[in-house]
Parts: sequence; structure tokens; C-alpha cells
Amino acid sequence: MLGSPRPLAAQIRFWAPCTAAAVVLALALSSPANAADMRLPVKAIPPLPIFSWSGFYIGADVGYAWGRDSTTEYFTATNTLTGLKWDYAPKGAVGGFYAGGNYQSGAMVLGLETDIEMAGIKGGFNDPALGGAGNTKIDWQGSLRGRLGFAAEKAMFYATSGLAVADISHTYNYLVLGNTETTSAVRTGWTAGAGVEVALTQNLLVRAEYRYADFGHYRYNSVVTFPGLTGQQEPTFNTVRVGAAYKF
Repeated sequence: MLGSPRPLAAQIRFWAPCTAAAVVLALALSSPANAADMRLPVKAIPPLPIFSWSGFYIGADVGYAWGRDSTTEYFTATNTLTGLKWDYAPKGAVGGFYAGGNYQSGAMVLGLETDIEMAGIKGGFNDPALGGAGNTKIDWQGSLRGRLGFAAEKAMFYATSGLAVADISHTYNYLVLGNTETTSAVRTGWTAGAGVEVALTQNLLVRAEYRYADFGHYRYNSVVTFPGLTGQQEPTFNTVRVGAAYKF
């Protein structure tokens, strides 16, 4: 009949969906931040850069050298020993520049390096009883070497060996007359050693190194101080160095 109220069941069916929709809308509006957080992607923390020893570098070093030399005397004409020999210990500071390159494969590092250093290495003997004196001096030295290293993250332990060169001079003095004779030449030999290098940053490397150098034996014929006599020299040196380099 017109104007009569709807049955109760019909009213429930009409209002129930409306009420549920209103509740869902209210909850969504009450926590917009939570909804936004669910939509934003989580940023991953970038991994730390892994250090590689591969690349070129240039650096500077300082160090100290000590060693031994001997002057063994021969008769020049007969190439026989006179029976006289003097041993002494040249020593002094060194310092210069080095440069090289490395290639890393796994933990193994292969490299090639060269260096040039100024040197203040000198030492000699004085024998007043026989009226003679002599000394050995090195003004500069250098090398060309291979390197084989083992990398443990930012530290590398390495061995090195190769060619050694040095400007070596020898002076003989006749104390009685005051005669002096100096002979000089660029000598070659071999060098070998080991060291440890540490990467403080991606570009800054520091190191500590020990090397041994042997220049063999060679002779000088005296023509001014002791005519008719020849001196044989046998210089060897130990050197410790510390250095710092920039890696490109």
C-alpha cells in the first residue's frame, strides 16, 4: 500500500553495503601515511667498492743503504795477486721516484716497476802503514724489476727482482805523495727483495720494502796513483725504503 514502510529485511539489505563501504573509506582516510609507505619502494644500501690493484701508479720513496765493498790488489802485467785486500762498508741515504703498473687476477698480482734515486752512499779504507787509501761512492742508482704479489683486500705482500744500475766511482789515494785517482762508470747488476703495500684509499698507496743489490766484480787499472797495479771491486748493498704513491 502507498506510503507503507519497507519491510525490515529489505532495509537491512539496503543499508549493509553502504555501511561497509563507509567503514573501509574511513579507515583509508585515517592512515594515508601507511598507505603511501606501502606504495614506496625500499632503497637498497649500495655495496662498498671493492679495491683492485690493477692500474698504473707513480710515487716517491726515501731509504737507507748499507753494504760492503772490497779492494783486492793485482799486478797488472801478470794478473796475479799482490796479497793485499781491504774490506769496508759504504752506507748512506737514498731517495727518489718510482712508477709502475699492476694486473690483478684473483689474489695474484703481477707488476712491472722502475725507479731512479739520488744517493749519498760512500765508505772506504785507510792504510797508513802501506801509504794507501781508497773509497767507494754512489751518486745515483735505479732499477727495472718485475713484481709478484698476493693481495689480501687492501694489503699486498710482494716479491720483486730485476736489473740494478748505479753510477759507482772509486778513488785511490797515495798518502805519501798525495796523488789521487778517481774512476767512475755506470755499473749494472741484479737486485731482489720483498715488501708490503697498503691501500689507504682507492688512490693512495703506502709501502715498506727491503732489497739487496749485487754489482758483481770488476777491475780498474791504476795509471796515476799506483802505476802497474790493478784494483778489483765487489760492491753489494742492502736497502730499506718507505714510499707513497698515487694510483690512477
